[in-house]
Amino acid sequence: SSLTATSSRSPGGHRVWEGRGRQVGGTMAPITAEQFTVTLENMARAWEELPEDTRLPKDEEKSFFDDCKQTCLEIIQRWHSGESSHQDREELAAEYKNSPEGAEQLRKDLYSIREDPFVAAADLNLRLVKYTAVPRD
Repeated sequence: SSLTATSSRSPGGHRVWEGRGRQVGGTMAPITAEQFTVTLENMARAWEELPEDTRLPKDEEKSFFDDCKQTCLEIIQRWHSGESSHQDREELAAEYKNSPEGAEQLRKDLYSIREDPFVAAADLNLRLVKYTAVPRD
């Protein structure tokens, strides 16, 4: 797939990414903006399957990035279990350990691509789909 990146080790033992992705500090971020956009789109589709009145309240709307540590761990767990429908789930599971440390690395990598226009658009779409219920009393 065009989303696949390959890696090798530099002489210093650091992973160097080759392929499509955003360059961060001279190396490639392990998860690309394209891969994360797919993840956000999958999350939006899952929320779309729920009736609008059972989704989260509109007045609680927030960006994925506002509080994503637990969600990062859940995403990684889905990649590792095979529950995720992401086409690159095996590659992503190999990159991110199913642990709090793996979730923290994913969070850092996602923050490095959060300004990508496709990521920002997918984040906005997720908010529009996820937060449709009336405010809680």
